[in-house]
Amino acid sequence: MATFDRIIAGGTIVDGKGHAAYTGDIAIKDGRIAAMGRDLGSAKETVNADGLIVTPGWVDIHTHYDAQVTWDAELLQSSWHGVTSAILGNCGVGFAPARPDRRSWLINLMEGVEDIPGVSLEAGMDWGWESFPEYIDALDRKPHTFDIGTQLTHGALRCYVMGERGAADEPASEADLAEMARLIREGMAAGALGFSTSRTPVHVDVDGVPVPGTHAPAGELIALARAVKDSGHGLMELVLTGAAGEDVPGLDRDMGIMREVAEATRCRLMYLQAQNNGDARQWRRQLAICEQAARDGLEIVPQVAGRPVPIMFCMAGEHPWRFMPSYAEIADLPPAERVRRMADPAMRARLLAEEDPNDAGFSLLYKNPTLWDTTYVAGDPIRYLPDRADSVAEIARRENRSPWEVAYDLLLENEGNAFLLYTVAGYADGNPLAVHEMLRHPLSVLGLSDAGAHCRFVCDGGVHTYVLTAWYRDRDENDPLRLPLEYLVRKLTGDNANVYGLTDRGVLEPGRRADINLIDLGQLGTSVPEMVYDLPAQQPRLLARATGYAGTYVRGELIQANGELTGARPGRVIRGGRRH
Repeated sequence: MATFDRIIAGGTIVDGKGHAAYTGDIAIKDGRIAAMGRDLGSAKETVNADGLIVTPGWVDIHTHYDAQVTWDAELLQSSWHGVTSAILGNCGVGFAPARPDRRSWLINLMEGVEDIPGVSLEAGMDWGWESFPEYIDALDRKPHTFDIGTQLTHGALRCYVMGERGAADEPASEADLAEMARLIREGMAAGALGFSTSRTPVHVDVDGVPVPGTHAPAGELIALARAVKDSGHGLMELVLTGAAGEDVPGLDRDMGIMREVAEATRCRLMYLQAQNNGDARQWRRQLAICEQAARDGLEIVPQVAGRPVPIMFCMAGEHPWRFMPSYAEIADLPPAERVRRMADPAMRARLLAEEDPNDAGFSLLYKNPTLWDTTYVAGDPIRYLPDRADSVAEIARRENRSPWEVAYDLLLENEGNAFLLYTVAGYADGNPLAVHEMLRHPLSVLGLSDAGAHCRFVCDGGVHTYVLTAWYRDRDENDPLRLPLEYLVRKLTGDNANVYGLTDRGVLEPGRRADINLIDLGQLGTSVPEMVYDLPAQQPRLLARATGYAGTYVRGELIQANGELTGARPGRVIRGGRRH
């Protein structure tokens, strides 16, 4: 009789702990790693991993699949790109707790903040819950390709407790704070991994109203963080004022507030960090605060990106003319007809002459004076670390034209299927040094994929694939920007599992979950994004396929091989504070 269910034999093992890679075998039984070494015995199946890199499955700590998990078992594109665990409930927006009469409001909030089509949310969600424990139980009844964990969110919680006062971001009373804290403790006991809040004015609902909690004072954050801390597990995640460069002094203030919360509660805090275009050196001040906090015994963790944070402009999706008055005439046309109308000289002249009447949300980004300095011709394959000479501003200078005119014409190329890459954060200097330094910082964790969000203009669910190619494989061994393979794998796996206290996954060792990637490093890559119309109500999203993943295993079951899903659904809900 076979001793094991499966043996992965002869691969180069990169264990997720940062140890040197080595050749060996991994034996799997009952969904866990049973043994590692050589000549381990017999198995029902032996997988030849000769020439392949064997890693833990990726742990994606920043996704927005909160609604999609209720209708979609596959969770593309993450399942193509080696993800075996994903965490939802980020940026202060989610769907529980939710009173029946506030469901549409929560949908409008999610659509505004994360740019997931509201009609898709309306059509796809089944709403089999009101409380957070009911929500997490509902998710647990739906198998998926990989594991999902979720967090309580400030927007949903404030609205549930305070009604219209919460939605309008009015001050919370002591009774409000006590009830929100009680619900946090209830949700954490049910398995929430943490609590998230957003403070940036860029995060607004479809009517331009900020996320509830955006202006919450330190006292409110302290009360809620203390409830998380009292649960015995998890963290508070924050998106700070100025995170996108829209309020540089505000970001400095929020870093101080975060320090105050950490001192008062001793709760682990994690915030989103990238070099912003408003102050290209502010990220250094932020890291210094984190370093001082660590010396003082506090945990303030910067969550950083593996590349500049991009917005993909394209005529089928997001672009700065979307809010112009004349665009309303053509907004609902089929993509090809819309492009044809935009190419008409009269329409072109009108759109180029108009100004965006809005002053909230992404309109703030489009009014940034550095917009065209930080927007680049994307190329094929996409160049996420582009040359300064390929910026729209530089092209405009060379051609003696307006950058708006240049961008407009570039987007109409290839029958309207061309992309421009707007580096909304992480590339203010036109080089990768800031991203590199944050990525290698010992306190940072690697996240910000935003998988499932910004469907028409962000396609970063495959950033894990990019990290291994851009920072390791495609750099000469003498390149000072090259990062060790073992280090990068640890950032994608063990570090991310550890920050949420997930001790059953993220590394390859006996007793851990058999969540494993088999990678052909030479073939590893990502396709150019493609707009597909497969969300409920035939709404669009950008997807990019992966190459080089010979196999991905969740709980020891093969979920994809060479880019094709197997149909296996071993994924379940990760419940915080429990062993899985």
